[in-house]
Amino acid sequence: MNRKKTLIISSVVILIVLGSFFIGTLYPGHDLLGVETPPTRMTTSEDVTYVQGAEPKTAPQERVVIYNAQVSLETTDIQGCLQKIRGLAEGYGGYVASSSRSSYGIQSRAEMGIRVPKDKFHAAIQQIEAYGKVLDESTTSEDVTQQYIDVKARLSNMLKQEERLREILAMATTVDEVLRVENELTRIRGEIDSLQGQINYLEGNAEMSLIQVLLTEPAPPFTPPGMDWGETLEIAIIGFFTVLRGMLILVVSVIPIAVVGVPLYHVYERRKRKQQGHKTDIEQGSKHVP
Repeated sequence: MNRKKTLIISSVVILIVLGSFFIGTLYPGHDLLGVETPPTRMTTSEDVTYVQGAEPKTAPQERVVIYNAQVSLETTDIQGCLQKIRGLAEGYGGYVASSSRSSYGIQSRAEMGIRVPKDKFHAAIQQIEAYGKVLDESTTSEDVTQQYIDVKARLSNMLKQEERLREILAMATTVDEVLRVENELTRIRGEIDSLQGQINYLEGNAEMSLIQVLLTEPAPPFTPPGMDWGETLEIAIIGFFTVLRGMLILVVSVIPIAVVGVPLYHVYERRKRKQQGHKTDIEQGSKHVP
């Protein structure tokens, strides 16, 4: 009996402890003394106190991405579409980069490349797709951020070298020193111009996205060729007389051969029959000899 009571009391104590733990996890803002603990707050940049002399971290480099697209459309009004695309580019603050037009058989084709600001890229594509039947559409993106950072770093180093060389040039005292420094300055300036050109190219292509639009007319429906019965009959008669003339030429050409060949053939057959008859007589005579 005592053992049973002990087991019951132990179970009740365990349940009380577990229940207390569960209730405590539901109300973490209150401690055992009943004092409310202020909630924890994420630290923000406003709460950071910079140590005197420490430099703030550099803001992350914005990604430099070049967007390109190619759209193929089928339309019956190529000239109208070209005007619409040109107006779209100018309306978005862009421009026409290239334009061409050609004919393939009886079909006309045209191609126009436009550049629009990168924030208008997708809107421009959607608007262009409404100008005709979309045959093909593709977009590409090239992330050149790392290349852009590398080129800018090289340019910064070159500018520092140029500044240092100008300081050295100012201190040069002999003609030889001046010439050597000026030659080095010329080389450095050439590399600076090249790097600046690369930066301008990357920035320009990233800021102004390229959209190539190919326009084609729909293929004409198949129509069977008409038949001119008079011309057809004329061609048939010409063919008939052509065959007849060939046969006549062949017959006339064979006549001399027949005139010579037929008598020779008869002579040959006659001699052959005589030889066979003579051979037969000899064989029969040999049979009658005892």
